[in-house]
This record gives sequence, structure tokens and C-alpha cells, in this order.
Amino acid sequence: MKKLLTLLFLTSIHLSSWAQSEVFRIDSIPTQGILLDKGWKWHAGDNPDFAKPDFDDSQWESIDPTKDIMALDQIRKPPVVWFRLPLALHDSTLYQMLSLVVKQTGATAFYLNGRLLGKFGNISPAKANTIGYDPMGQAIAFPLELNKSNVLAVRFAFPDIFLVKNFYAPNYCLKLIVCPTKDSHIIGEHINRLSNRAYYSAMFKAGIFFLFTILHLGFFLFSKKQKANLHFGLYAFLAFLIFFVETLASTFVFEVNLRNQIAIIIYFIHPFVELFIFIALYYFLGLTKGYYFKLTVIVCFLSIPFMFRPYFGGQIVGILAPSLLLSIGLPIICFKAHKNGIQGAYGIFIASIIFLILYTTYTLMREFQINLPYQFLWNELTFSTATLAVPAAISYYLMVDFTNSKKQLQNNFYKFQQLAKEKEASLLKQNAELQAALLQGQTIERKRVAADLHDSLGSTMSSLIYTVNAIDTNNLDNEEKNVYLHLKQMLDTAYNEIRLLSHNLLPEEFEKQGLAEALRHFVRKINQTKAIQFDLSIDPQLGRLSPKTEFELYSICLELINNILKHAHATQASIGLVRKQNQVKLTIADNGRGFFDNDSDGKGMKNVKARVESLNGTWHTKNTEGNGVCNEIAVLV
Repeated sequence: MKKLLTLLFLTSIHLSSWAQSEVFRIDSIPTQGILLDKGWKWHAGDNPDFAKPDFDDSQWESIDPTKDIMALDQIRKPPVVWFRLPLALHDSTLYQMLSLVVKQTGATAFYLNGRLLGKFGNISPAKANTIGYDPMGQAIAFPLELNKSNVLAVRFAFPDIFLVKNFYAPNYCLKLIVCPTKDSHIIGEHINRLSNRAYYSAMFKAGIFFLFTILHLGFFLFSKKQKANLHFGLYAFLAFLIFFVETLASTFVFEVNLRNQIAIIIYFIHPFVELFIFIALYYFLGLTKGYYFKLTVIVCFLSIPFMFRPYFGGQIVGILAPSLLLSIGLPIICFKAHKNGIQGAYGIFIASIIFLILYTTYTLMREFQINLPYQFLWNELTFSTATLAVPAAISYYLMVDFTNSKKQLQNNFYKFQQLAKEKEASLLKQNAELQAALLQGQTIERKRVAADLHDSLGSTMSSLIYTVNAIDTNNLDNEEKNVYLHLKQMLDTAYNEIRLLSHNLLPEEFEKQGLAEALRHFVRKINQTKAIQFDLSIDPQLGRLSPKTEFELYSICLELINNILKHAHATQASIGLVRKQNQVKLTIADNGRGFFDNDSDGKGMKNVKARVESLNGTWHTKNTEGNGVCNEIAVLV
């Protein structure tokens, strides 16, 4: 019996010492906090007793939960698993307000010594209902007891999602860091690779690419000849989406499923970013789309499935393959284009070399965790310069090309305007010559008609009157005498009208002294022979007008006066000519019976309308029954 008791005692001491060796001891807390990556045990299943500090977990398996969740198949498959970690705080100087900074890919509930500390996400026995939540460095209070065994128990569930790899950091299953509460915010930013400076830097780059988008799509809409602007604008838009959406998602989207869906979309469009800038460069440099171009396009499309699977190593192919192909090929094709004398190729060649050097430097500093003074500044400087070097160079030379094209277009437009002005001047000259020839022809014809009326018809009428006057009226009865007198009166009237018409077709005063004097002479003659009295009012500032304008206005006056004499039954009429700056207004009115229509089908009215239109003038009539007609004609001079 004594031997049995001794054996049990020794066994308990051995187990106690073994358990003590597995306790995660916290003797000091460095600046970056303490990563809880050792001493963990896990078990599949769900039991509230797993949270109790005295629960026996000796049969559980060891695990490092800080690994990528996709490397822990045993954790992803069960609906719910539990993690347990014994901790001990031994230095009284560390007995202060502590926090637990959390980053995870799943849903969790944290218990310390059986007491619930906090929850992230929603855990359900059915994986389809589990909602993953990544606190992205948020902290919860972590009140460890001094010089006493503490047990941290975590209830964990992985949601049923098609998870894609995060290119910049693993999808940690559960990454916990113990730190003083006052430092939890800084450590939270570090664990999530996020800070206000990084946020604003990413948004700055997104803004630059958005400006590129507006600028070059605007260039393309203005001039669709340069297709490089279209493809560069699409490249800039996709780059803007990646920076903008990815930054917002990594800052404000905590739900694992939603953030994963955003990542799928971003990874899908990522190869097209490389493709569009490559096509834009080819269009800008005017290169032939040979084997290298076709190979790059094929690689970009084939890289899309590698963005998602295989999970480990796939993105190296999906992202780096087209990027490396472009990074190596870009300087080569730009240098060849420069050798061929293509403007802008050398500048883009220099930018591509800068990209290679700075991006390689940035990658090495991150992967090997090189710490320099102002390390964040060095990281941002190298990454931002590398990211913007080639796009900025291409954008600059596209703007230069657009400016040159615009200047060439303006020069062509100016030459076209000059040619149009010369053609217009030539046509105006030809039109003036034609109008002068027409006016001269009309003048000659009017002189000929006036001469024929005076010499031929006038002579005939004179002979006819002489013959009629020779008739002996003594042998006529009263009725015959009345006929004779009526005939003689008609002949006298016809003879006077022929003489008046022959003289007024183109009076000598019109040719020598112009419109105003011709109208005065015309009105004096009408007033001597007719019962209608005409009043003539001419503006003293009228002066001489162009020959065509005077000729047309004189012809209009003849037509309208003739219309008054024949149809108005008026006793009084007036003619007015007024000049106001660059406009001449002709007014002809009477006190006759009215009912005048300037849309009449009469030949005379058509002639007046045609003459007014030839002067680009306007013609308005006002008529009232019993109160006569007023014609107002306005022309520009």
C-alpha cells in the first residue's frame, strides 16, 4: 500500500511539473507586445465545460493557431473547435491594465478563467450560419491574475466560404498579442498592417489614378484617333478601383465573407490592369502587335484562375507572372522604340527602370523586415514612386501628344478659316461683279425700252393724234362729236403716260444725281399730270447708296406708285425715305380704298417682293378699308 501511494505521489509531481512546463510564462512585455503562438491545444466539438480553468485538456492536440487558416485543415472542417492556453504572469511590475489584440479569420468567443471576455462574429452549429468577423487589431481587456495559473479558452468556428489568399499577409486563423492597454492601438495597426498614414497614402494613390482616368478618357472623347488614351484611362480606372476599394475594405469591412467577396472581384480584375497599360503603351508607341504582345495577353488571361487556386503559391503565378513579363519586357520594347526615333519612348524606358529598382527594393525591405530610421517613409516612398513612375510617364507623353494634336488641329482650323475667308471674299467679289453686270444690263435694257417707247410708240401716238385732230368736226353729229372728244382725250392721256413712262424708266437725274433727285423729279411730273397729289419726304442724311440699292428702291417706288395710280382711287399719297445708322426705311402710303395684299399673285407685287428679298429687307403693309394702304420697306445698307 505504501509503495502504491508513493507511486501516485511521484506521478502527480511529474504531471504537475510537466503541466507547469506547458504554461505560457509572461515575465516581460516588449514594445511590440507578446505573440501567443506556443502552448496552445485544440479539440473539435462544442462543450461549455471547455471554458472552465480546471477542465482536463491533457488529451487535446497541440497547435499553433497563428498560421494561415488554409494550412489548418483540422480547424476548418468541424463546425466548432476550442483552443486552450494556460498563462502565468510572474512579475508584479507587469500587473497593470493589459489588453488582448485580436486578428482572426472566423468567429470567436474568448474566456479567461471561465469568464467571458468578448465575442467576434456569430458561431453556429451549422457552418452555413456561421458569420466570420475579423477585428483587424481591435483589443479586448485581458485581466490576468498575478502569480496564478490563468487559462485562456477560445471557442472558434470557420465560416463556409471560398477563401482566397491575402497577397500581403496570411489569413491568420487566430493571432493574439498581449500588450499594455495604452499600446494596444499601435500594436493593432501593426498586426493589421494598417495605419492612418498608410490609409491616406493609399487614398492619395487612388486619387492620382482617378485624375488619370478623368483626364485620359476626356482626351479620348475629344479625339478618338489616339486609342492609347482609352486604354490608359481604363487602366487608371481599374487601378483606382483596386486602391480605393481594397483600402476601404481593409479599413471598414470586418465581416470575413464580404471582405473575401471584395477580394475575389479585385483579384479577378488585377490582370486586366497590367493588360490595359500594356495595350495603351503599344498604341502610343505605334508598335506592331507581334509574338511578345500575344504572349503577354495570353499570360494575363491565364493568370486569372491562379489568383484563386492553388491557395498557396497560386497568386505568385497570378500576380507576379504578368507583372514580371511586363517589368522585363517594358524597358526592352521602349528602348527599341527609342532607337526607332519614337518620341516619349526613352522617358518611359527610364520610368520602367526606376520601377524595377524601387519595387525590388520595396519587396526586399518588406520580406526581410529591414528596419531603417523612418522605415514607413522609406516603404511609402519606394512603393508609391514605383507604382506611379510608369503611369506618370505614359500620362505625361500622352498629354504632350494630345497638346500637339490640338495645336495641329487649331492650325488646320485656322488655315481652313483663312481659306474659307478667301473663298468668301472671292465669291462676294464675283457676286458684286454679277450684280454690277446685271444692273448694267437692266440699265441698258431700260434705256432701250424707254427709247423705243419714246421714238417708236411715241411717234406713232403723235401721228395718231395728228390724224385725229385733222378730222372735221363740223360734219359730225352730237353723238359722233362725243365719241371724237372721248377718243382725243384717251389719246392725249395715253401719249402723256407713254412719255412719263419712257422718261421714268431710267431718268437722267437717277444716273447723275441718284435716288433722291430722281424721286423728286418723278413726283413733280406726277403732280403735274394726275389728280392724285404726292408728298415726298427725304431724310437730309440719306446720302448716296450703292447702285444696286438705289436701283431696286427706285424700281419698287415705280411699282407701288403705279399700283396706287391704277387701283387705289386715292386723292393723296406720300413717299418717305429715312436713314437710321445702317438701315434705310421706305414708306409709301395713300388714302385710297385699302385692301392691299403684299402676298398678291399679281406680277407687279411679285416683282416688289423679289426686289425686297434681293436687298435682304423686310416688307410690311398696313391696310384699312376706306383709309388706304401703308407700305413699309426696310433694308440694310
